[in-house]
Amino acid sequence: MEFSKWLKGIILFAALLGAALCFLIAPELGKEAVQANPELSYLLFPCMAFLWVTAIPFYLALWKSWQICREIAKDNSFCRKNGKRLRMIGGLALSESLLYFAAAVILLTMKLLHPGILLLILFITFTGTSAAIVCAALSHLVEKACDLKQENDLTV
Repeated sequence: MEFSKWLKGIILFAALLGAALCFLIAPELGKEAVQANPELSYLLFPCMAFLWVTAIPFYLALWKSWQICREIAKDNSFCRKNGKRLRMIGGLALSESLLYFAAAVILLTMKLLHPGILLLILFITFTGTSAAIVCAALSHLVEKACDLKQENDLTV
């Protein structure tokens, strides 16, 4: 289906953007921050490690999204597998939010929470929580549609 190809393209774009952020942009910004503030050089590796760890749920969610696209291409959008996958994506988004919230708390206790960093963390936390809620709702709808589809198949 054409729709699943577009979705897969968006997923690939998100994967490439995430890789560029994790391995090109963030390390360069970190080096610039250390040059501007040498007293904070001890934070470069922990911050990069945190960023790389938080990439794991992101890429797992992209993989689950890819699997959903495969089902859409088979014209099997409303299946139990997709409902479970959406629920898992929601859980991954929520775990991402919790990781960033914990990072904000840690930086706050260390008195290192810059307002710009706080805004970024709040944005990521809000976005992840919103995605988790949307995925939970979609999961519920997909499972209900699957029930209706099975009921309809039994009637015919």
